[in-house]
Amino acid sequence: MKKIIVITILLALAGMIFAANAVAMLSASKGKVDLSREAKQVKFKTGELLRNNDELRTGGESFAAYKYIDGSSTIKVFSNSLVKIAANKSGKTLSKKVTVNKGSVLTSVKPKTGSLVVQTPTTVASVKGTEFLTKITDTDQSMFIVTEGEVELKILDQPESKSVPKGKTAIVEEDGTFEIRNSTRDDLSAVEQA
Repeated sequence: MKKIIVITILLALAGMIFAANAVAMLSASKGKVDLSREAKQVKFKTGELLRNNDELRTGGESFAAYKYIDGSSTIKVFSNSLVKIAANKSGKTLSKKVTVNKGSVLTSVKPKTGSLVVQTPTTVASVKGTEFLTKITDTDQSMFIVTEGEVELKILDQPESKSVPKGKTAIVEEDGTFEIRNSTRDDLSAVEQA
């Protein structure tokens, strides 16, 4: 009987340690979605706790969504995307980072809930309460389509930042050149529009 109690306590402690390392929770997935942790594939299901530096990869006709554990942000990962999840505790809030290496993600952030940045190969977008789509095009452009609020863009290797308000799209080329223009329906695929 003592063995069973000790094993139960050890399992509960192991679960608490695992949960303490969690930074997000997988809230939805459909189609081919792979989760990698420390360069190894992990079997998962909806409700899986995601750790710092986990990677999500979606195949064609697939998607995934996750929420940071502080309830501040929801990230929707569309088809053919590769995203790295990261967060660190900063006082009572999480400092969150989404690295988009391929594809597109929709980021929804509640105001006054800690910092969140979305990084592409060319740009870092900082937000504090907004909704926007980040997209890496087939020609390696980074696109930021702002649907709510405002996004502050910092192009890597350049000193200044640019502000992109609701209704605007910023396009950043591989060499750091950029343009900000009015958003159009053509900026989004049919799935992203839905």
